[in-house]
Amino acid sequence: MFRSMLRGLLTHKLRLALSALAVVLGTMFMSGAFVAGDTFAQGFTALFSTVNQSIDVEVTAKDTTPGGQNAQFSTPTALLGQQDVDTVRGVDGVAGVRPGVYSAGARLIGSDGKVVGGAGPPQQGIAWNGDPLLQLRQGRPPQADDEIAVNQGLSDASGFGIGQTADVITLQPRTPYKIVGIFGFAGNRPSLAGETTVAFTLPQAQRVLLNAPGKFTSIDVAAAGGVSDSTLRDRVAAALPNDTVRTGAQVAEEQQSATSSFVNILKTGLVVFALIGMFTGAFLIFNTFSMLVAQRTRELALYRSFGASRGQVNRSVLLESVLLGLAASIVGLGLGILVGFILNKALQAIIGAMLPVSGVVVRAYAILTTLAVGTAFTVVAALIPALRASRVPPIAAMREAVTPDKPLTKLTSAGGVVLGAGGLLLGLGVGKVGDIPTWLTLGIGAGLCFLGMAMLAPIISRPLTTAAGKAFAWSVPGRLGARNTGRNPRRTAVTAAALMIGVALATGAGVFAQSAKAGITSAFERDVNAQLAVTTSLSQAPGASVGFPPELERTMAALPGVTSAVALRGDTVNLNGSDRFVLAGDAQAASTIFNLRPVAGNVRTLNPGEALLDQPTADALHVGPGTRVTMRTARGAPVTLDVVGVFKPNQAISSSLISSADAGGFRSPFAQQGFVQVASDSQVPQVRAELDKLFANNPDVSVNDQSQLIGQANNFVDILLGIVNTLLGLTIVVAVLGVVNTLLLSVFERTRELGLIRAVGMSRAMVGRMVTVESILISVFGALLGIFIGVGLGVAIVVALGDEFLSLTVPWGYLLITLALSIVAGLIAAVLPAIRAARLNVLQAIAYE
Repeated sequence: MFRSMLRGLLTHKLRLALSALAVVLGTMFMSGAFVAGDTFAQGFTALFSTVNQSIDVEVTAKDTTPGGQNAQFSTPTALLGQQDVDTVRGVDGVAGVRPGVYSAGARLIGSDGKVVGGAGPPQQGIAWNGDPLLQLRQGRPPQADDEIAVNQGLSDASGFGIGQTADVITLQPRTPYKIVGIFGFAGNRPSLAGETTVAFTLPQAQRVLLNAPGKFTSIDVAAAGGVSDSTLRDRVAAALPNDTVRTGAQVAEEQQSATSSFVNILKTGLVVFALIGMFTGAFLIFNTFSMLVAQRTRELALYRSFGASRGQVNRSVLLESVLLGLAASIVGLGLGILVGFILNKALQAIIGAMLPVSGVVVRAYAILTTLAVGTAFTVVAALIPALRASRVPPIAAMREAVTPDKPLTKLTSAGGVVLGAGGLLLGLGVGKVGDIPTWLTLGIGAGLCFLGMAMLAPIISRPLTTAAGKAFAWSVPGRLGARNTGRNPRRTAVTAAALMIGVALATGAGVFAQSAKAGITSAFERDVNAQLAVTTSLSQAPGASVGFPPELERTMAALPGVTSAVALRGDTVNLNGSDRFVLAGDAQAASTIFNLRPVAGNVRTLNPGEALLDQPTADALHVGPGTRVTMRTARGAPVTLDVVGVFKPNQAISSSLISSADAGGFRSPFAQQGFVQVASDSQVPQVRAELDKLFANNPDVSVNDQSQLIGQANNFVDILLGIVNTLLGLTIVVAVLGVVNTLLLSVFERTRELGLIRAVGMSRAMVGRMVTVESILISVFGALLGIFIGVGLGVAIVVALGDEFLSLTVPWGYLLITLALSIVAGLIAAVLPAIRAARLNVLQAIAYE
């Protein structure tokens, strides 16, 4: 029995290939998402293992300054001395000691006069100390105070090479250095994670990076033979009880944990999209096998008439589907690995070089899950229609009209209930009713809405496709194509449902992104009265030597046309025992520019020894106007501040304010940002030109207008939308290929019909146009359903979050583009089926089966 059915399958090789293609597409995206996520995770693991591979034990000073443990990109304040190095060298079991210097804020100036990398990856400086992690690619290490080596990534970005002179800014002013070496890292990496690195001699690094000759930021210790890392760590810790001593593995683990949240979010997102891709593929697989078994109903009935039992037929179909599903899943797995590689490259292009990812990682669970899920979906998709077909009596099945479609009443009723339940859950999520987390309520509600709409799609398909088909009613092929689309509403609905999912998620993401951008724009326009802003590199923390002298605040305010100006510098301080980020600057000017509203006391110019607190800080410390707080900074002695007022924070400024006179203990003496309010918009170009002149010799600083600031704020949203659309694009590609598959199988199913209409006078071109109309109508139907669900889902998410950064906006242009692209997708999907239909031999088609 099985051999006979297998022979029948192999006789129709193209039909078999199309059914296998459905499984391949469904599993390809799933395995691709798994591979991409694992590759990202392995990339970060390998990065930190590489960074610390030459370290057995590391010693650093305990930083007890406010926020010191989290000031990764600032100038270190807790340092080690030569005495500590000598102490470590004398510990039993120490084979070697390598003191090091590291600090953020070593910025190389490019040929355009600005910092290379700008607001991109971190810019850092180190001492060349023979660390084997650094692999010299060209030249030699720096040996004199005026020599440096740069990493390959920085050399490529700046265009500077061996023998050239480049200016570098550190804690010292802009200073020329000769580039004598270019280095990289293990694995042929130009950088570890996109950062730029400048290496100095050890004495020079101590002076320009730490402003502390003879001091170090860390000591790397090598263990002698036979001494374990943990044993050596304990011995060193006993010798230096006041410092932090960790093994290299512990350092790598801590560094990895700092990025684990990002990696986990990325992996979770990819798994979610894997499930979405498989869910989309499920529609494709089920639809394909439903059509395949329907086309073989007469064949199955013939086996029944020869004496095969219903169980034999079903078992044969089951075995067929297992073999087909497993084979197709293996192909899908292989293609998925390629998709994972491409996905990595696409996300790296969107996010940038900060992702330390290379190669492809394929885990065992990804292989087993892909094969198991692909095979299981195939079996279910093939067995359900086979069971349905086996119930048809053999004599009835061998007639021309095998079995009419079942009424849609039960399916429609069930779909209405499921859609209503999904809508109810979305409503509960929007209203935040009950103790269930909002994200869970919205997620389940969205899933039920998708399922309910898919179940209702058959009853909706005929009127919608009929209405849309009127656009093609001027021709006979157009009318026939529209009628063919509505002739089998179940098939049309299942095919369109796959496209609906991708379009709905893309539309929902578009609504959310547009609402976020509109909210950010609205918040900026509402809370910032400045037309111009002076900004510095965003990659540096306030503790790094980045910015401009705060005294220039008066110069900016004195420019013709300027009504108000403020220069702000910030740092983490300790207020009454609690670490808080505070800003120093003219509070009166800040009040004018940022629309600060007092909650208690007054918002006014601050005298030395006074503070203006934001409401959350005042509430947390239980203080208010007339009380005092003690402030401890990173570099200064504790001071007592009188609280003169409390203000309501907004999206522009949410930190407490102190007088510039009390900021002497901040890690950096520079202001990191400035804002300038101009009397009239017509004077903005003139004032901007004056500001450009003022900061012409400061490569860290750039002057931006309001639109540029809003664009920078929206840039992150655009990056997220780009990632989401990249992932959803693959889902939509799967859905479009599903349309191709359905139409090709439909052409097989209607071979005699197509032969007859050719025989009565329809040309090949007209047949091709008819199939094209069917494809366009299916794609438009799926897109319309997706837009409807996606807009509803996006609106629900925006309303449920209710954030000040979200202003509900429906991107009508985006929706129209989506609809237009669905027509294009329909045209593309129709190419192969139309060619196949047009090339049918008329006489052979009439005689088919």
